[in-house]
Amino acid sequence: MKLSRATVTIVAAALGPIAPANAVNFLVIQPDDLDFYDDWNPPAFLPWAPNPYPGASYPTDSTGAAYPLPWINKLRAEGLEMTQAYAASPKCGTSRYSTITGRYASRSARSRNRNDGDAPPADVSIPKTKLANTNAADGQDCSRGNLAQLFSQNNWTTGVVGKWHLSSMSDLADVKLDVESCGFDDVEAMYPDNINNQSWVQDTHHNMEYVAYKAVEFIQDNNGHDWFLYMNPTAPHGPSIDEAFGVDCRSTVDGDFSDPATLGHPGAGWDVPAMTEDFGGDCAAYRQNVRDRAGGSDTDADLGSIWVDDAIGAVYTALQRTGQLDDTVILFQLDHGKVNKDEIWEGGVRIPQFVHWPSSIPNPKTFDGIVSTIDIGPTFLEIAGIDSSNPHFYPMDGKSWLSAINDSIEEDDWKANRCLFFESGFERSVRCGCDKFTTLSAGSNELATAVANIGVEGWSGFDAATSEVYTDLCGPGREYVVAADNPNKYSPEARNEAAAAPQKVADLRALLNCHLTRTGQSGAVMNKNDVPQYVECAGSIATPAPTVSPRPTLPVASGEEPQLVSNDPALNDVREINNAQVLQVTVLDNDIASVRFNVRDPNGSTTGFNGAAQVGTLVSSSGHESVHEFTIDTTANNGNFTELLVGDANSVPAILDAARERIGDLIQAEPALAAKFVRHSFHDCVGGCDGCVDLLNGDNNGLDIVIDALEPVVDMFARWGVTRADIWVLAGLEGARSSQNAGADNRDFDMDWYGRPTCETMGYDPSDCSENSCTSRRGPNGANHQLPSPNLSNHGLLQYFSDAFGFDARQTVAIMGAHSLGTMARENSGYDAPAGWKPQNRRLDSGYYDQLVGGDAATAPNNNTTLIESAGRWEQALVDNSDLADIDDKWQWELNNFVMLTSDIAVVRDLDGLIEADGSVPSCQFKCTRANNCPAQPQCPWSNAYETLLIAEEYKHDEASFLVDFEDAFLQMLEFGDYTTDENGPCDPMVA
Repeated sequence: MKLSRATVTIVAAALGPIAPANAVNFLVIQPDDLDFYDDWNPPAFLPWAPNPYPGASYPTDSTGAAYPLPWINKLRAEGLEMTQAYAASPKCGTSRYSTITGRYASRSARSRNRNDGDAPPADVSIPKTKLANTNAADGQDCSRGNLAQLFSQNNWTTGVVGKWHLSSMSDLADVKLDVESCGFDDVEAMYPDNINNQSWVQDTHHNMEYVAYKAVEFIQDNNGHDWFLYMNPTAPHGPSIDEAFGVDCRSTVDGDFSDPATLGHPGAGWDVPAMTEDFGGDCAAYRQNVRDRAGGSDTDADLGSIWVDDAIGAVYTALQRTGQLDDTVILFQLDHGKVNKDEIWEGGVRIPQFVHWPSSIPNPKTFDGIVSTIDIGPTFLEIAGIDSSNPHFYPMDGKSWLSAINDSIEEDDWKANRCLFFESGFERSVRCGCDKFTTLSAGSNELATAVANIGVEGWSGFDAATSEVYTDLCGPGREYVVAADNPNKYSPEARNEAAAAPQKVADLRALLNCHLTRTGQSGAVMNKNDVPQYVECAGSIATPAPTVSPRPTLPVASGEEPQLVSNDPALNDVREINNAQVLQVTVLDNDIASVRFNVRDPNGSTTGFNGAAQVGTLVSSSGHESVHEFTIDTTANNGNFTELLVGDANSVPAILDAARERIGDLIQAEPALAAKFVRHSFHDCVGGCDGCVDLLNGDNNGLDIVIDALEPVVDMFARWGVTRADIWVLAGLEGARSSQNAGADNRDFDMDWYGRPTCETMGYDPSDCSENSCTSRRGPNGANHQLPSPNLSNHGLLQYFSDAFGFDARQTVAIMGAHSLGTMARENSGYDAPAGWKPQNRRLDSGYYDQLVGGDAATAPNNNTTLIESAGRWEQALVDNSDLADIDDKWQWELNNFVMLTSDIAVVRDLDGLIEADGSVPSCQFKCTRANNCPAQPQCPWSNAYETLLIAEEYKHDEASFLVDFEDAFLQMLEFGDYTTDENGPCDPMVA
C-alpha cells in the first residue's frame, strides 16, 4: 500500500487484530552496521589497532546492567543459529545484492558492463553493484534475476522498507519506480543510499519508528496472502543517531507529517506496538526511554542497536497479533562484519545469521555448516516449492541448506567441504572447510595493513611482496576458532602459512581460478558478452582436492545403518591402485541404490572419503545384497581407518534397527531405564503417541529422566524423518523386549513404521497444553489425555482401557503385567515401593500374576477357593507424604517388601462401590482369615472380577501366553496411540 500524506494517520489507527492466515511468508531483516556481539561468537581478532576485535558488548544502562537486545536474541534463542555464516561481499550494497539475488556480487549485470574490457578480476564495489538490467549476457538482474521478481511472478506480495543501496538514481521518486520495476509491489520508507549521501532527498534522518510502522503495515495489509518482505533498518550506520533523536519522528523520508495543515487534522505520533505505543504515540518520550536503556550513551552503536531491536519487536508482535508468526520464515543477519568492513578478513565477512520459523524449527538449534548470503535465495525457494521447472526460475550460486539442518551427515559435509568465495574490490578469497586462501592486490587495504603491521606481535608470515595468504582457520580439534575460544591469542588469520603449504596453496588457487572463470572474470580482459556458468566450484576442481576433516563427533555405531558383511576392511576386497586403497564392499540393505559410506579413523572421528560421504560405484547386486567399489583418499590419516560405516535414508528396518540399537545401548548402560521406557511410552500414548508428556502433571514425575536419556537418539535420527514420538514408542518396545527372560518364547516387539506426528504438529489448541505451549515436556492435558487413576475398581479398569485403547478384558489384564517392571519412588508418585510389585522387577514375566493369584500349575485350572485362599495376603497401608510438597498421602497394598495399587488389586477383586475418595478400601480385605479379623472385615468380593481373575491365573502358569497377549496389547497401544483407528491405520485423535 502506498500512502499519501493525508491517509497516514487514518491507517495508523487501523493497526488492530486481524484474523489469522494460513500463509507461507518470508521476512529478511538486515540492519546496517550493527555490531557483532560477543554472545554471538564473533571470529577471533587481528592484532592491530585501532579496531582489533570484531565483537562488542551489549549497551548498558545507568546501573551498568547490560541491555541484551531481547527481540534479536529471541530470534536466536528460539530458532536456528548459523554458527559459520558469511556475507559473500563485505559491503553494504554488495552484501544486499547477494542476499536478494542468491548470486556473487561480481555477477552483477552493471558490474560486468562497467568492467567490460578491463583486466580481471572485476572491481566489486557499491557503485558497480546495482540491481539493474544491462546489455551484458545474463544481464537481467532487475527484470528477472532476483527474489522479489521471482516471488511476485509466483503470486507472493513483495515489499521493501528501509535502506536499499541497489539503485543508481539520485531522485527518490525515480528510485521508488526503479525498485518497483525490479519486482517489489510495495516500496515504503525508502532510503536509497546512506543518509550521509543526501543527493536524493534533503534534511532527512534515521527514523526507525517510521520504518517499523511501514513494515507492520505491510504485514497486516497482506494477512491471508503469501508475502516476501525485505526489511533494512538504516541504523546504527551514521549519520548521528543522537541528532536524529532530536527530530520529530513525524518528519520522514516521505515527507513531514507533523504539520496539522498538511494532514488536515491535529498530528499524532506513530502508534507502533513495542515502540511508541506504550508512550501514547509520543516519540520524544519513547526515544528518551531508548536513551535510558542505553545508560545515557550517545553512541550510534548503543542507541542504534536498541532502536533496531525495538523495531524488530514491533514486527514480531505484529506477526503474533495477526496469527502469522508460526508460518513466517524470519531470517536476521548483518550486512557484513563490523571490524575490517569492506575487507575479506574474517572480521569483515563473518556475520551472525538467525532463522526463526516456529512451524518447522520448533526447537532451538545450531547449524555448524558454512553458509553464505548467496544461500538465502535457494533455501527460500525450496521452502516455497519453486524449482527449476518454474518458468520464472533463474540460476543462483548458492544452495539450499534446508535438508542439511536436520541431517548430521550433511551438516558435517557443509562444515568440512563447503567452498565459499568472498569478493571486495579486487580482492578475492576462498574458504574450503578449515582452509582459507586470499589474493591481495597492490592497492588493497588488506595488503597495506598487512605490510604496515609487519613485526607486530602475533602477525607472522607477511612481507612487502605478499600477494597470497593461506590460513588454517581451525584449532587442534578442527573447530573454527572464535574469539571466545581464543581470549589471549590472535586469529589464525594473523599467520600467513602459504610458504609452509605449497600444495594447499596450489589447490586453493585452482579453486579460486575456477570461480573467476565461472563468473566471467578470466582471460586477458573481461568480456560482458561471456555467458556466466552457474556450476559450483568445489574441492573436486583442485588436483588433488583439499582434504579437511570435520569436528570429532560421537562415533556412529556400526549397527546404526545398513550392515556391512564385515566392518573389518581387511575382510573385504582391498587392493592398491595408484597409491590409493580401492575397496569392494558387500552391503546388506533394503535399498541398495542409496548407500552412503564414511570411515572412522583411529582417533574415533568420522569423516568421508575424499572429505565427503560417498556413494560407491555399484558393481553387482542380488536381493538385499550389493557390492560397491570406491577409493579412499590416503592423505586423510595416512590412509588408515579402523571401521567402515554405511548409511541409507530409505530403509525403514535398517533405520529402526539402528535406533533400537542405540536405545539398547542406553539400557545396557543403565538397566533401570528399560522399565522407565515402558512406563514413559504408556504415559505418552494415553490420548495419542505424540511425543509429549506434561511434566507439570504429578503423575508424570520422573519422566524427565527418560526424555533426557532419549534426546540424543531423537536428534540423531531426525535426519531420516524419525520423530520424537517414534523414538519414544521404540524405546517402550525395546524396554519390553530387552526385559524378557532369555528363551524361545520371547517376543520381538517389532515396530513397522515411523513418521508419527508430535504434539507440536498435530493441531492442538495451545490452551490444551500446559503454559499454552505444546512441547515434549508440556504435552496436552485434555480429557482424552488423562492417565488412569491408581484407585480403579474392576469395572473402572476395564472401562478405562476399553475407552482409551479399545482393549478387551484379556488385553487389559495383559497390559497390567507391565507392572512386572520397575519400582515406585515416593518423591515421584507418593507410593513407597523401592522393590516394586514383585521379585525380579527388571524382568517382564508372569511374576506379577503370581503375586495376585493362588494355586499351582499342576492342578490348573484351580478351583475358586484355591485361587483366593492360597494367594498372598495383601494389606492396605497409608504412606505418609507430609514431608513432600504437592504430594498427598497415599493408600497402597503391601506384602513383604512389595506393593500393589488398588487398580492392581482390582484385576482379581471386585471393588465397585468400596473405594473411598482417598483411595482406601476400609470395608473389606484382600484375603480373609481369622488372623486378620475375618469376618468383622470381610474378604473383598471377586465374583464380578471372575473373568479377569481367570485370565490372571492363566498368565501366572503360562508365561508364553502372557507375553503373546502383552505384545499384542502393547503394540496396539503404541502403534496407534489411543483407539481412534480404522482399517487403514492410525487416525488423528483430535478429529476421531
